Formats: sequence, structure tokens, C-alpha cells
Amino acid sequence: MGEPKRLSRKFDVPRKIWDRQKIIADRKLIKEYGLRNKEEIWKAETQVRNLRKQARQLLAGRVDDYNKRSKEIINKLVKMGVFTKDHTVEDILKLQATDVLERRLQTQVFKKGLSLSVSQARQLITHGHIAVNGVKRTAPSSIVFVGDSISYTDTKIKAVIDKSLESKGKPVLKEQKKEEVKGE
Repeated sequence: MGEPKRLSRKFDVPRKIWDRQKIIADRKLIKEYGLRNKEEIWKAETQVRNLRKQARQLLAGRVDDYNKRSKEIINKLVKMGVFTKDHTVEDILKLQATDVLERRLQTQVFKKGLSLSVSQARQLITHGHIAVNGVKRTAPSSIVFVGDSISYTDTKIKAVIDKSLESKGKPVLKEQKKEEVKGE
């Protein structure tokens, strides 16, 4: 039957990998968002680059249905939680990779207070202790849309996290069951 098809990469490698300022900026992002490697940054950058490319094509007039296409791309970003309905196509050109990284499940779990650190959020997700809309997710890089509820799959994990929060002197959130993720 032959070899299975090799999957193509979902990211573009930067032209200057060994640029000092790029390395420093990437390390800062890896630490802030608890990423495993630079490929996760490159995926976010590629996603933003593709969105910007679509916006430039819309603004240049190279698309037949400007209104339809602009509504589609803006609605996609609104659903993702990056934009609101008030934004325009020109605002897409100002997108950064951090806007996409903020919407990852790993970051949202940490921001909700379901974990003590971003690294622990990644561990909880990969071990299957986090559910989105009642469905267990094991990919920390999955995007959380506006209106999705994030919760623990097991109450034992919640008790352990709450106990460790109390031991560190931090307040425990009472209502962590199923909170809605709101777009900024």
C-alpha cells in the first residue's frame, strides 16, 4: 500500500533563526505562556501572518465579495475572542502572535485560576483533567472560543489544587465550576 502521506508543517520557520533579539523575545514568550518549544510560537505567527495576508488582499481590492469576505474574517476573530464586532478589516493588520497565544487553552486555564502556573496548566490538560464544554481536551494549544466553559473533569484534582492554594496563602475561588470565557 505504500507509505502513509507525510503531514505538512503548519508553520513557517523564520528567516533569521539565530537573530539575538528574536531569540530573547521568543524566550520571553515561552516563559510567559509556558510553551514547550519555539514551534508553538511559529504556529501562532504563521496564523497571524495568514490573517494579515487575507486582510491586505481585501483592502487591495483583489477579492470579488469584499463585504462577505470581510464579515467572514471578522466573525472568525470575534468567535475566537480576539476582536469585537466594532473592529474593522484594517485592525487585522495590527494583530500580534500574542493575541493568538492568549486564546490557547493552556493560557485560559491559568488565567481562570484552575492551575497554579502555566506549566501546571499544560500538565493538567495533557493528563486529561480539563474539560471544555464538558468534553475532555488533551491539547494545550487548542483555541478556546468565546462562551466556552472550562472546568475540571474530576473533583479530586480541584480539591488538590485548592489545598495547595491555601498552603501558599492565596485565596481559593469558590465558583470555579463552569465559568464562561469572556473575550477582552
